[in-house]
Amino acid sequence: MPQRHGQFGTYHVITNTENKKKWCTLEGVPKVLIDTLCLVRSIQNAQLYAFCILPTHMHIILCPGKKGLSSFMQSFKTNSSKNVKNILSASSLFSGWRDGFFDEHIQTGKQLGAAISYVQRNAAKHRIVTNMMEWPWTSINFPTLLDPIEMWLD
Repeated sequence: MPQRHGQFGTYHVITNTENKKKWCTLEGVPKVLIDTLCLVRSIQNAQLYAFCILPTHMHIILCPGKKGLSSFMQSFKTNSSKNVKNILSASSLFSGWRDGFFDEHIQTGKQLGAAISYVQRNAAKHRIVTNMMEWPWTSINFPTLLDPIEMWLD
């Protein structure tokens, strides 16, 4: 059954690598993913609130802009795959992104706060690090790349 994604609003998105291959945190790849995420945000007039890059998947919290969530994710995945493939051309680990993505439509300030906390702590949740501040590929370490979050009144 095809996934049905909402298009507009604020979302917590998870995208996985094909076959759970661990290429997202190989040398040079996180920078490519972050740069591509920021480029697509700029092109699509989206807002980026948080992200976390893990070896096999990536979490993003965003408001996707006028073209909607599917367009944003298609552009991000297509462009990041091309760019990552260029730097990992000799690696058998690169498999691209799995088709589709998972999303949660965020509708309240409480839900947004919980989602941001979850994303920022995700590397510790997966026991990659013991303290979230130790993980270099989370938006905690890139505050200037994030858009300000307006206060939501629930």
